[in-house]
Amino acid sequence: MTKNWWLNMANINIGYFPAALFSNMTSADQVGWGGRTRTPPNTPSPPMGSGHFPDHTFHHACYFTFVSFQNEATRNYGIGPHGAQTFSDRSDCFGVRYLGYIAEEVGYSLQFGGPGGSCGN
Repeated sequence: MTKNWWLNMANINIGYFPAALFSNMTSADQVGWGGRTRTPPNTPSPPMGSGHFPDHTFHHACYFTFVSFQNEATRNYGIGPHGAQTFSDRSDCFGVRYLGYIAEEVGYSLQFGGPGGSCGN
């Protein structure tokens, strides 16, 4: 095992993290996704994604589908909704919701986004 890490999306390798750059990447017990909007100081924040809060409707808020993790045997697996934690530091402006397994067509999924506004800089 090389302990090199690949970021893979839709069976396409999009990121490579060689073990030589990271002394502590032999395994992971947490994975995170994040997002942010940027704006000049003292101006309203723009919407994130489509501008809709997560609402279980994929054509409203932005989303990730087929979210999975890969173990040492290169087997993909998802995590149930109670095994994931979500956090938004400005829930009045942006939200995130981990939906867990939805259906074979979308797998494990999460939604994010919001209208932005007076969110602070």
